[in-house]
Amino acid sequence: MNHLVTIPKSDISKADIADIATGLILRIEEGEVNPIAAHVRLKAVVKALEQVLKATEDIVRDEAEKHGKTFSAFGAEIQVKEGALTPDYTHDQVWSDLQASMKAREELLKMAFRNAGKATVYDESTGEAVPVCPAKGTKPSIAVTFKAS
Repeated sequence: MNHLVTIPKSDISKADIADIATGLILRIEEGEVNPIAAHVRLKAVVKALEQVLKATEDIVRDEAEKHGKTFSAFGAEIQVKEGALTPDYTHDQVWSDLQASMKAREELLKMAFRNAGKATVYDESTGEAVPVCPAKGTKPSIAVTFKAS
């Protein structure tokens, strides 16, 4: 499994990306590569790439700005985008109060769900019984945690 991924040295296209993914998936599905080993190694690559992308973002943006706002390079269309200004809602007391109210309601709903069939939960501010919401499932997942050394 030494050569899990081969990235073309020249321009890369959507088709190349799809071919890389398809090749890896096929090798895992056919048993050529241990699925757990592949998953762990791919997670490691993703974590490494996230770190590299974050650490080099300013350098890349500085270099990209030398080419204008939009340009083509290495088989990709690259666009330098300005950051947007958005309102900071945390400075609005009504918004903050609504957020706190939502969190409090969520806690009541969780409590009612956990106590379903055992006890009724009441909203102290209104005296009303808190309804038990139906359960919704989440997709099973695999957690990968890397050792420090």
